[in-house]
Amino acid sequence: MRRLHVPPLMRTVALLFVVTSSATAQRTPKGRKTVPVRLSTVIAAFLADSGVPTRGLPWTTGASLPITWATPNAEPATGEYARRKGWTLSWSGTFTGTIGDTVVLPMTVQAYGGPQGLARAGFGIASLEVTNKGGGGFFATREMVETALRNEGLTFQPLRCSRDKEGASYGNLVDAVKAPGKTASGLWWMWQSPQQMMELSLTILYRRVDMAEVECQSG
Repeated sequence: MRRLHVPPLMRTVALLFVVTSSATAQRTPKGRKTVPVRLSTVIAAFLADSGVPTRGLPWTTGASLPITWATPNAEPATGEYARRKGWTLSWSGTFTGTIGDTVVLPMTVQAYGGPQGLARAGFGIASLEVTNKGGGGFFATREMVETALRNEGLTFQPLRCSRDKEGASYGNLVDAVKAPGKTASGLWWMWQSPQQMMELSLTILYRRVDMAEVECQSG
């Protein structure tokens, strides 16, 4: 089976959403009730409002959502990729996301930027395995996630890479994602299945130059 190849710098950011999930969970206060929230709602919250010029969404973006942040405020960003992009701040958290009527999964959020505001926000799902309350379960697919997000009001316009050519178990796509009352931004889908466990990340790319860095697996 062909291994997923993603440029090292892009792989670092894409998989950071999965890596931070366990570290963030350790800081979640005991006894706090987790309130599920639609993934589509979270994505829409991190899109700029239509007709509102901005050089970066404020760090208070998503404050009304049931996200458990690892720290009270954004902290100094570390890592080679963040340095190269000029990001000086980062903030990570977790939430329980719903996709459609039956899929409920733990998810992570990772934001980067600087004093002027957010420069990138992404959401990671470490496993698409869904366990039913009565036992049994199933594995959700990227296509199922996309269909659910469309049904919940998001629209997608392909910008980079092909749905027909990217692999079922690994690949990248970049769409223009739009929500009612919001300005469209790039949305980078990145998925892979190490040890047959599908991982999915969805990253909002506010700048076209960042979209150009995404490498299509189909060549």
